[in-house]
Amino acid sequence: MADVRRIKVITLDDRTLEFQLQPKLMVKDLLDLVSSHFLLKEKGYFGLSFKDTNSNIIWFDPERKINDYNIPKKPETVTLNFGVRCYIESITHLVDSGTIELFYLQAKLAVFKGDIEVDSETAFELGAYTLQATHGDFTTEIKAQTQLKKLPVLPTKALQEHPSLSYCENRVLFHYRRLDGLSRGQAIVCYMQLVESLPTYGIHYYEVKDKAGIPWLLGLSYKGIGQYDRLDKVTPRKVFPWRQLQNIYFREKKFSIEVNDPKR
Repeated sequence: MADVRRIKVITLDDRTLEFQLQPKLMVKDLLDLVSSHFLLKEKGYFGLSFKDTNSNIIWFDPERKINDYNIPKKPETVTLNFGVRCYIESITHLVDSGTIELFYLQAKLAVFKGDIEVDSETAFELGAYTLQATHGDFTTEIKAQTQLKKLPVLPTKALQEHPSLSYCENRVLFHYRRLDGLSRGQAIVCYMQLVESLPTYGIHYYEVKDKAGIPWLLGLSYKGIGQYDRLDKVTPRKVFPWRQLQNIYFREKKFSIEVNDPKR
């Protein structure tokens, strides 16, 4: 009998969950297992993804089996990521605090990795909210500096825009001091309100080429599908709202949609 492969799921709170990859294991069943660790009530916003050999992020269809996907035979353990798949306009539409917490963790990770583009001062403000949510009120300079160094909050781009790390840390602490009295929940809500105002929040980007072979980015969000220049994730050339889209077709490497133009 062949050895059963294992699945390692990386969660948003940096936990690693391991399961056996049974031949008939459905994606939705694995999602249920992972969601049970968070006691999630709003599971529909989340999904499991896999990074292929070309570093493309593949989201798994809950109605398919894990083994339906072309997962490399090596290594023996399959690594998947659990995260937010479906974004919404505002976390105020969410019901459960656990769901809000996971949206916050996803946003915090995306800001740190540079997936959400922020100017440096906004990054410093977000870092301050993270400090407040994690450690509560500012007490002393030395303690706050130590706490900040242990938190992944400052994206590389923000650090590169300024002469030193200490300058960036001081800007975060400047904002942190002004948050005295803010509860953990309030700090998370303030963080999310700020990050939700950023143009690259809540968008899944995919590299594509048109019929002429010109490269573009397609950005999928709750608003619709945006067409972006390959080196500019902020300003879309066009945005097609979902209500105008019909007959979405995708097979292998071909993607097409029909746009219902209300002006015609």
